Amino acid sequence: MESRAIINTENIITTKELFTRIKRLEQELNYHCSDEYSKELKALKILERNVEAAATVSTYEPGSDLVRDSYLEEYKKAVQTLRGTANTGEVPFRPVDFGGITYWLRQ
Repeated sequence: MESRAIINTENIITTKELFTRIKRLEQELNYHCSDEYSKELKALKILERNVEAAATVSTYEPGSDLVRDSYLEEYKKAVQTLRGTANTGEVPFRPVDFGGITYWLRQ
């Protein structure tokens, strides 16, 4: 199964997608050298370190969302709609840098 490239123009990236893509790139680079894969892997490994620095133990289960800063308000509205009108409290987010773009890690 081919995983797709992860770049910092996406509105939502799950940590599960991130870790799966890193493993896939590492496997691909074991078989053949590719500048494109190497460049993407380097960027994703930096993102992985940034996520780990911002994460709590529960963050990785089952795959937390990384939400692009420009999409955060729309994302919050969608989550609130899914929850219904009941006020269940604010979901905490922590900032994570991905190539100069701020993403918010949903805790």
